[in-house]
Amino acid sequence: MINVALIDDHVVVRSGFAQLLTLEQDIQIVGQYASAASAWSSLLKLNIDVAVMDIAMPDESGLSLLARLRQQRPDFRAIILSIYDTTAFVQSALDAGASGYLTKRCGPEELVQAVRTVYAGGRYLCSDALLALRQSQQIPKVLQSLTPREKEIFDLLVGGMSVKAIAEQLALSHKTVHVHRANILGKLQCETTVELVHFALHNHLLAGS
Repeated sequence: MINVALIDDHVVVRSGFAQLLTLEQDIQIVGQYASAASAWSSLLKLNIDVAVMDIAMPDESGLSLLARLRQQRPDFRAIILSIYDTTAFVQSALDAGASGYLTKRCGPEELVQAVRTVYAGGRYLCSDALLALRQSQQIPKVLQSLTPREKEIFDLLVGGMSVKAIAEQLALSHKTVHVHRANILGKLQCETTVELVHFALHNHLLAGS
């Protein structure tokens, strides 16, 4: 039996996944959590084979939670779930130790397949995530100088999000996001966010560009 934990602050998403997975004879839900804080101690103590966790939660990013968990349990297996499918998010999830990455557009069969694949010791990336990683091979070398967190914030900035919105999305302080933004601008030799957008357009780093 595959023991699965679900961490997502949206109760409709969480309960829907729980109902879907419990239809499978080899999968059982052993925990459901709405925040990183409520999940932390249970994820360390319970016999959990695979955790499915959202990136965006009210108190802490799922990526940060996963990184902390793997410091305590290096063998901890998790599938990151997100509405985003950009290279920065996928790569950041893999860097944090994720064994799988799904977007919230994935179908029921894909979720089940991902859980079984990760449980068996494999890695599962949805088609959107795989495409993002393939496209990353075409990213200019200058962009490779960004840290995973800077790449994540770069994607959100050029996608039109404000510093305040990014801080709320990633559970960071406004000051921290401003520091990352300044580092990004310096490394890419841009002076404003508008110039970052032009940089992204010029290098085909925006969807549809």
